[in-house]
Amino acid sequence: MYQKTILDNGVRIITEEMPYLHSACLGILIGVGSKDETSENCGISHFVEHMRFKGTNKRSVKELSEVIDELGGHVDAATGREYTCYYAKVIDSKLPQAINILSEIFFESTFPVEEIEREKEVVSEEIKMYEDSPDEIIHDLFVQNMWGNHPLGRPIWGSQKVVNSLTQDMLFTFCNDYYTPNRIIISATGNVSHQKIVDMFSPFAQLKNQKSEMRKICQPEVSSNIMVQEKDLEQVHFCLGTIGLPYAHEDRFVLRLLSVIMGGGMSSRLFQTIREERALAYDVHSYCSSHQEAGVFAVSVGTSPEKYSECMEIILKEFGEVKRNGVKVSELEKAKERMKSIIALHMEDSNYRMSRLSDQEFYFGRHYPIDEILLKIDRVTMDDIRRLACSLLDEKYFNFTAIGPIKQKDCAQIMRQAKV
Repeated sequence: MYQKTILDNGVRIITEEMPYLHSACLGILIGVGSKDETSENCGISHFVEHMRFKGTNKRSVKELSEVIDELGGHVDAATGREYTCYYAKVIDSKLPQAINILSEIFFESTFPVEEIEREKEVVSEEIKMYEDSPDEIIHDLFVQNMWGNHPLGRPIWGSQKVVNSLTQDMLFTFCNDYYTPNRIIISATGNVSHQKIVDMFSPFAQLKNQKSEMRKICQPEVSSNIMVQEKDLEQVHFCLGTIGLPYAHEDRFVLRLLSVIMGGGMSSRLFQTIREERALAYDVHSYCSSHQEAGVFAVSVGTSPEKYSECMEIILKEFGEVKRNGVKVSELEKAKERMKSIIALHMEDSNYRMSRLSDQEFYFGRHYPIDEILLKIDRVTMDDIRRLACSLLDEKYFNFTAIGPIKQKDCAQIMRQAKV
């Protein structure tokens, strides 16, 4: 049971009632992320997200932590390139308390100066932890390599220098400018009642009906680049990929099916060749990520320094193969069934459905029933796959990013010699 209410000030509230559950998931999405920042405040979206939990007009940071723990569920937040989300999952009887907490950290956060200085150290350690995880940071480095100085290429956590320069006034100004009604989407799934959710989130109806312009940025210009971060590691972690598609592009399901065929499962082309047949790597997979203006399609591999070049050659060879000859009927049908099964299984997760509601509202302004999505997947043809492969798998867009004990010039030579 999908329902949507738009408050007079523009705040959108969306629910999906699942009365057979004994839990409820809530999310407050604010349409602001790292792409809305400048070089002077890069990382502020992420820092504000942290600071929302560091004390309010009603509770100290310790008291806030205690009341969150007492819920017995999960309350957290996350920052991305295009939006920030505060969310909770609790048993249905704790729903009012969870909404009160989310509302409190939204309206009553005080951003204490002493907590700001303390949190700068915490974020610094978070950045260091991330930089010490090459299998995780490689994906952000790949995006930075591909999109360069474009707003989408900025690191979500910002730079240490900028984070250290943030002040209480800067945080309040940022929130006043961007935490506005037209950017807010509230979603709830599980054993919830739509009208009760609307009533319990009534404080959001009191927000001033001010609007901040949703930033529309041009598509990033992409050229072929190679970036190697030489580091003394046991493995080489790399991403080799190309441009993808904007989130709402009509070919989005075509690209996802291409990704499944290339490296989206144990029977995929690259998994079979790189891992099963040649034992070159433990982790190999393809993925696509999308935003409002652009996206990426890439293959990620973790392997030894002696084997990375062979992995690169295999990936580039498969790129050329799918451009020239497309895919087999059996591959496409198998990919469709796998993709539909994954979606169906995810639909049993109320957390996923809550995120899905807000994502669809943010990117499309409407709700797509599951049957409509499955139909779009079934309609993808072999010609669609080959057409999109020929468009995206173009050498002029190829980007390679790696961390490990290898040389950039060697990677450049492999890329030059490849025939795609």
